[in-house]
Amino acid sequence: MMKYKLIFSFLIFSSFLFSQRASEGETFFNAKQYAKARSVYDEILKKKPNDPLYNYRFARCCYELKDFEPAILHFELSGKKFPISDLYLGELYFKSYRFDESATAYQTYMLTLDSTDVKRTDLMQKLKKSENAARLLTKVEDIAIIDSLIVNKSDFLRFYKFSDELGSLSQQILNMPHHRKADKITYLTQRQDRMYFSDSIQGQMDIFTSYKLLDGWSKPTSISDVINTPFNENYPFLLLDGVTVYFASDGENSIGGYDLFVTRYNPSTNNFLTPENIGFPFNSPANDYMMVIDEQNKLGWFATDRNQSAGKVIIYTFAPNETKTIIRTENKDYLRSVAQLLTYRKVSGNNSDSLGTKQEQLPESIEQIEVVINDSTVYTNVNQFKSPEAVKLWNELRKLTTDCKNKQKELSDLRLKYELTENNAQRTVIAHQIIELENINLEMKKQLSIKTVQVKNAEVKFLIGK
Repeated sequence: MMKYKLIFSFLIFSSFLFSQRASEGETFFNAKQYAKARSVYDEILKKKPNDPLYNYRFARCCYELKDFEPAILHFELSGKKFPISDLYLGELYFKSYRFDESATAYQTYMLTLDSTDVKRTDLMQKLKKSENAARLLTKVEDIAIIDSLIVNKSDFLRFYKFSDELGSLSQQILNMPHHRKADKITYLTQRQDRMYFSDSIQGQMDIFTSYKLLDGWSKPTSISDVINTPFNENYPFLLLDGVTVYFASDGENSIGGYDLFVTRYNPSTNNFLTPENIGFPFNSPANDYMMVIDEQNKLGWFATDRNQSAGKVIIYTFAPNETKTIIRTENKDYLRSVAQLLTYRKVSGNNSDSLGTKQEQLPESIEQIEVVINDSTVYTNVNQFKSPEAVKLWNELRKLTTDCKNKQKELSDLRLKYELTENNAQRTVIAHQIIELENINLEMKKQLSIKTVQVKNAEVKFLIGK
């Protein structure tokens, strides 16, 4: 009898402790102390891994702390009890290039809203972007990267090293309403007899054109009502053929921020053709702009702020394809990797004949690592740390992050190899290699989590001791 009383008492005590931890988690969560709340819910989920509430709140904490992969997993595990999970999943699937799933999530969430709900308008725009991106993901172009360089956005054009035969580009910074800034870009032809330029009209950027006259320049006129829309158009460039124009727009056919578009002048209609979104990997959910192509020397440049800190852009130099080459694969992970330029063909020098098939990762400088010190402080740079021990651990974390990325790429390449191999015996060997590498990746991810905590603890300990 005494044995059962002890067991009963233990169960009551355990239940009391669990309720107390759940209450602490709720307090932290409601106070938006997401780092503390996540720690509590992580502990709770080890005991109740399928509980919808705790999965939802853990996912929300991860989302607010910009830890998106576990956020996706636990929003999915929260089930249908919290319909707003689909709203978050729509955004997170979009960020991870799972565009079909993003569209489905937005559609599911919209079914829970009243037909007069004001949120529907914004959701319809997000749904359209997801559906547009999903279509573009079926036509990812295979391009070869020559070089990439991270520079300041404020003077990025000086890093475009192209021949004067293409004309010239200049950049001015405009002060816009609501403390915004915008680039005024002017393209001048090689003969200096015509210019395309962007300018602000009542807080909106449009593209204009002007011709050289004997006594100056003609009055600027809109380049075309086919190009200029109620949204922003900017970053014009005219090819040497005199009819092909590249520009950037954040309009309805953009998948996020500025996207790159191309159009051609049609003499029979005295107007331009309907602009075409040039798709992945040139465009992304971030801002992508300023396409310049030198067809004679087989060189191209474009800029993007994807994965960049504020005020920075990365300029890619690439070898343009003579005809657009679409990647054909059933491996969605590989396709997403190429679309994001996490995987690409590398070419050395400017000769397109040297194009190879080797797949390489982006420079490590693009890799963003975040260490949450507290609810209001997140470190993203080694120079932010005060603790020598934390600096040492941070460098170890960076190396581990790079190793993990390389292993993930190996896994992606193996999966593609498996799909392209027809011999059953070889497929079996590759399948075992995939399983082994998946286990290695899983262990490396665990080590990443441990190392991140070690970095944080070393810094916090140092700050407290000062």
